[in-house]
Amino acid sequence: MELFSGNRNKVIVSRSEVAEFNSQWPCSELRDRSYWFEFAPNGDLIDTDVPEHDDGAAALALSYDAQEFWEENKEEQQ
Repeated sequence: MELFSGNRNKVIVSRSEVAEFNSQWPCSELRDRSYWFEFAPNGDLIDTDVPEHDDGAAALALSYDAQEFWEENKEEQQ
């Protein structure tokens, strides 16, 4: 995962990271592509590019992983 250079509140999950995630979630609806999640300064999820038909338990779990990454790395962005 990485913080987006143009918006440090946005976490990008690469295609290979999604594939690795999917290998742990056999029923995942996530496709073979990258996704991003954007967080407000208080940590709330405010935007994502997860399409509605990809949404579900796996997308929620991936957003939690992205939020955890953002929380751990947000201090480096200031």
